[in-house]
Amino acid sequence: MRTKSKVKMFYSIFLKGMFAMGLSACSSIIPQENLPEYVTVSSHKEYNSILKTPAKDLNFPLSVDDKRDIKILEAKYDVEENCAGLAAPQIGIAKKIIVFAAEDSEELRKWRPDFTQYMPKTIWINPTYEGINQATHDDYEGCFSVKDIAGLVKRHQKIHYHAFTPEGKEVSGEAEGFLARIIQHEVDHVRGVLFVDIAYPDSIKSVEYYRKKRDEALVKK
Repeated sequence: MRTKSKVKMFYSIFLKGMFAMGLSACSSIIPQENLPEYVTVSSHKEYNSILKTPAKDLNFPLSVDDKRDIKILEAKYDVEENCAGLAAPQIGIAKKIIVFAAEDSEELRKWRPDFTQYMPKTIWINPTYEGINQATHDDYEGCFSVKDIAGLVKRHQKIHYHAFTPEGKEVSGEAEGFLARIIQHEVDHVRGVLFVDIAYPDSIKSVEYYRKKRDEALVKK
């Protein structure tokens, strides 16, 4: 924690779960025991080719294999209780597919003033984004693909996104705040970029370290 003003940030991240969105697990057509494990690294210095290599663009209409991979990714997402999004490379699928949601949550809005824009569960193919202006925001992030590590990451406050649905429909628009952060985090995965690659180096610490800082800050509050 850099300042006492970060108390609420630590509370939202570690008491509610890193990137917690209050999503309840959904039933899946794929048994949980048959789902792939996460591809992970243990530190920001460790290299993994599937996590660090830009994923493959998909062509439409999607192949049978592509549709199967989408179902696998969605099923993996559905069984996670605290997950804002997943990208295909995180489960060993080197394709540009992401799934995410920013469901409205009154409880989460108490701790995230930047949570002003919502989106139901969404699957995008070949997603991209670009910043709309120079405005940025620092926030703490974690990831299923980086074991027990958190860090402070600068992101665009507002972005323009472009993608396709699994049916091949083109979608584009603008996102801001927490929704924009989720999209940037997931799209970076299919670009071969992890949050630890762009986090402030001196902020990359263990989750346990930040838990202790949070507890100390809450006691002093």
